[in-house]
Amino acid sequence: MPTCLKPKPSSIDEDSMWQETLSQASKTQSLSPAAQLPKIYSIPIAAESLAHYSRELQIAEPAEALCRLSQAITSSPSWAEMPPSVLIARPTPQPVLAVLGCFDEVAKFRIGTQLQNLNRDLAQMRYVSYRQAELDCQRLACQLIDRFGHQELKRFHFTAIPRGGQIVLGMLAYCLGLTSEQLQPPQSPDVPWVVVDDCVYTGSRLYGFLQSHSPQKVIFAHLYSHPELRSCIATSEPRVLACVSAQDVYDYAPEELGDDYQAWQKHSLFNLSGFRYWVGKTDHVCFSWNEPDRFFWNPVTERIEGCWLLIPPEICLKNRLKAATEPPIIQIQPESKGLIQPESQVIFGEYEGQIVIGNLATQESFCLTGVAADIWQAVVEHGDIEEVVMSVLSSYDVEETTLRCDVETFIDELYAQGLLVKCDR
Repeated sequence: MPTCLKPKPSSIDEDSMWQETLSQASKTQSLSPAAQLPKIYSIPIAAESLAHYSRELQIAEPAEALCRLSQAITSSPSWAEMPPSVLIARPTPQPVLAVLGCFDEVAKFRIGTQLQNLNRDLAQMRYVSYRQAELDCQRLACQLIDRFGHQELKRFHFTAIPRGGQIVLGMLAYCLGLTSEQLQPPQSPDVPWVVVDDCVYTGSRLYGFLQSHSPQKVIFAHLYSHPELRSCIATSEPRVLACVSAQDVYDYAPEELGDDYQAWQKHSLFNLSGFRYWVGKTDHVCFSWNEPDRFFWNPVTERIEGCWLLIPPEICLKNRLKAATEPPIIQIQPESKGLIQPESQVIFGEYEGQIVIGNLATQESFCLTGVAADIWQAVVEHGDIEEVVMSVLSSYDVEETTLRCDVETFIDELYAQGLLVKCDR
């Protein structure tokens, strides 16, 4: 559980002992100027979203998946740009992720936007391990052989769109038995040039390649793309003899937008910078070597900013190289014990010696310091008034009768605020 240093046993003035209780501390909004107040921003993680994430990363336990997701988020470059922050993961009863800290308006928007989109992002994430990429390359090689014939492919030359395409081309070279000469640009415009990539979302990188090169015959071969994108490329580019993909990606835009889909697609194609053959809201395909960058518009800074990562660094090379040198602070909220427990909508963490409690339903935050924080921790650890009293009594020099009365009064306040509940067991 989050730790909070307890004061050394000492005599306490009984008249001032409970100045730090919840009733005096109240909500964080009224403690002191807003800029100085720690606050929790949280989101329940939908069971189906976490289950999908677990399956993609082949993690058996949801709690472990939540921890791995926490590692990915806190290794993000955009996380390092925020003010000092704590990520809290609550595995049970319903998984929750929360961010704790003192935030300005810029950071508040960053956190709120990304938490709001997190369940959707997890449900649309697709992870491709190195082994799966090898299998996909074999499938892509078979498609090229079926389309052009093994003998004909021996006269084709191959190149890659950096950087993921270079990894795919390395695998494909083994699958097809390519020679070193075939990995050089063709000397004649009549020789087909196979352009290789890993995942293609809009075709903008192929367009850039075609603008900077002048081959007459191009085959675009890659691991993942949407069928409509491949059709648009084949229709728009006379030089592209074939557009071949090992696997399809899914477009969520039609079901999300309904009748507005076509208008959204036209608007996106017109307003996005650079040329794109097609746009959609597809699977977020991540490889063992790369998680594609995602972005959102921050109206406070009036600029596009990078999203949190979803793939933990140990299974993604790019994320491993991006990870911050300083270890992030991740707190795992413990499962409560006993008959007295935090309400299901409560999440809490430790921040600079304080216990900060967040209410998922109201998004309110409460701060506890000193004795009040110690009582909260004892309640979470023991869940029994007798054990709470004994735990706190071991740290403070105060009469047991007085302490018991004050603990019971304080716990009643926590009940009244909807932060604690009595369990029937």
